Amino acid sequence: MHPLISVIVPVYNVEPYIRRCVDSILAQSYANLEIILINDGSPDNCGKICDEYAANNPIVKVIHKENGGLSDARNAGLDIAKGKLICFVDSDDWCEKDMLQVAFEAMEKSKCDIVAYGAFHDFMHNEKIFRTIIKSIKHEQKINSFDESLSLLIKDFLSVTAWNKLYKKKIFENLRFPKGKLFEDVWVFPRLFENCNGMFVISKSLYHYVIRTESNSIMASFNLQKMENLEAIKSWQNFEKKGNLSKIILMQNAWYLLVKIEEQNKIENKIYSEQIIKLLMENSQYVKFANFYDRFFLFLILKKINYKKVLFFRKKIRQLFLFRLTLKKR
Repeated sequence: MHPLISVIVPVYNVEPYIRRCVDSILAQSYANLEIILINDGSPDNCGKICDEYAANNPIVKVIHKENGGLSDARNAGLDIAKGKLICFVDSDDWCEKDMLQVAFEAMEKSKCDIVAYGAFHDFMHNEKIFRTIIKSIKHEQKINSFDESLSLLIKDFLSVTAWNKLYKKKIFENLRFPKGKLFEDVWVFPRLFENCNGMFVISKSLYHYVIRTESNSIMASFNLQKMENLEAIKSWQNFEKKGNLSKIILMQNAWYLLVKIEEQNKIENKIYSEQIIKLLMENSQYVKFANFYDRFFLFLILKKINYKKVLFFRKKIRQLFLFRLTLKKR
């Protein structure tokens, strides 16, 4: 029999999406599963829905806990997982039917402890998918160290995210996601290579990552009040000793965080925005490696044009672009 895979699903405020997510896991062609749903103090009916699945499916387990954030929920799942293999799925996303089977076969073939696969980025509006973009590499590749992963990260052929990978559980014996930090996956990713026998990256896209355009971003609700020392930037210090490639990643993520902070439009976030802009200024030579769309706005900010106006302009252009896509879909 194939080894047991524990699929860990943190659940919070995703009532319109949770059934599609769990149903896609239950429909997997890989049969030997346990599904761990962690109700992280969700204020909607997600807790009841999770209990309903557990009552009707013996492979489904539910944890109800006080809200502690994504990292705390994932860690709670890791603490009780019985599988030799681990997979994380976010509760507003969903999976292709053969995701775990393909990933397991790739793990067996490669003899690696982690298998990373591509993803479909599903843009949604009013709970309907109107556009999908595929994110994956063209050819299979084995990565033996964190250093080897950097070039793929920069080209966006590989992601630091926890959800597009199958892991051997032993990797997490002495490793957990950091509670209370933004971009928790970035903290963990470099450390995975300290505990594993390589990562195998396959070209097939197997995971559907949902981007909700009506809220502008699924990350727009992040609480930034505890960023006294700009914790998110600290998380990228893992990359600082890796030369120019690490600086490019640092710049890309700093820009991403600046956009998210300004989307919240809170006066108290000004100090963080100014620190990030200073960081961007210090690494201005790497702006050319940003994607073409964002390169233009980064250039304007580096020319010391008011960053709030620049980001407001960027937001309006993005909304117009997404609106036009929805019209084409119709």
